[in-house]
Amino acid sequence: MAEKLTYAKALNTVMDILANAEIDIDEAVIDKLVALRTSLEKKNASPKKLTAQQQKNEGLKEVIIEFLTDHEGEGFTVTDLLKAIPEFEGDSNQHVSALLRQLCQATVVEKYSEKRRTYFRIAE
Repeated sequence: MAEKLTYAKALNTVMDILANAEIDIDEAVIDKLVALRTSLEKKNASPKKLTAQQQKNEGLKEVIIEFLTDHEGEGFTVTDLLKAIPEFEGDSNQHVSALLRQLCQATVVEKYSEKRRTYFRIAE
């Protein structure tokens, strides 16, 4: 997969090209580019604060991990998890599925199929 091109990477590429080019560039333009790069670096250096929903989702993921760890070796469908975990009362299958997908991508939970049904269990 190709690496994501960010504004900072694009700006650095342009500045490298300009530094090696044999053309006369106005000093004010270079100063603006340096200031822009500094601004981007400062913005990217700040820690990202999670939204309230993201914090709630992280807590729910921990609940899923705890539940699956307590029932190690057993497989559960999304519906089983919705019924078994009290924190999911009133929640939707789609939301729990999205949380499980994220946990699968992080290799904390594994997904498998049996008789055309999808089950989740703690990763071994």
